[in-house]
Amino acid sequence: MAGKRIVITGAASGIGAAAVALHQAAGDEVIGLDIKPLPAGLAQAITCDMADPASIDAALAAIEGPVDCLLNIAGVPGTVAPELIMRVNTLGLKHVTQGLLDRLRSGGAIVNIASIAGFNWARHLAEINELLATPDYAAGVAWCEAHPMDGNTAYHFSKECVVVYTMQMAGPALARGLRCNSVSPGPVATPILPDFKRQAGEGQLEWVMDGIGRAAEPREIAEVVQYLATGASSFVNGRDLIVDRGFSAGITTGWIDKRGAPGAKKKA
Repeated sequence: MAGKRIVITGAASGIGAAAVALHQAAGDEVIGLDIKPLPAGLAQAITCDMADPASIDAALAAIEGPVDCLLNIAGVPGTVAPELIMRVNTLGLKHVTQGLLDRLRSGGAIVNIASIAGFNWARHLAEINELLATPDYAAGVAWCEAHPMDGNTAYHFSKECVVVYTMQMAGPALARGLRCNSVSPGPVATPILPDFKRQAGEGQLEWVMDGIGRAAEPREIAEVVQYLATGASSFVNGRDLIVDRGFSAGITTGWIDKRGAPGAKKKA
């Protein structure tokens, strides 16, 4: 997919910065959005606060012409205010996607960053559908205010929403000749990994990383995102791709013993 126009949110650091480097190396024209200072060499570097719909609208208006792919990578951890988590991780992602949808060219793709923290989406599907059905950003904020959560719960729920939103968008995307998929990483060695350790609780994330050997490097996740943005994944649509070095598989089949997790109840 060389020579395509790629919009990347959260482009300043972590997975987003790694995605920028990969797409630039592939010859793509990269448009970066972030609230933080953006790297050099972008076709457009646009300041954007994903917690502010007016800022998102201004950023989208500044993007010149049609684009081929939208990579929704911006996100915040569960250590910030719950409302901010929902604004950035879910409502902002949805607002960017809806605002750019009609400018995405046929043959392109939308890729959203979810998380293995969103694994329980099926248990909360009714609430997720309620939130995603809200007609605009303000209504989404009002829904969140009426359903208060703590930071860790909000983070998990925000990523559950991303998984479900990805599936919902597969149909509208297909009708436009596009695809919409998500990536659910396990722990990633980004600047906010210490925040995730605090969010998860003492020893929890360390236990996960012990089970799989290490955290992912941002490039390892960005390479999967890039795959979903290219023609190599042309028949993949509406799927969440778990990228956790086998942690979820280990928990499911037992080669990682969840009884060893901090706080787990031990059998007598």
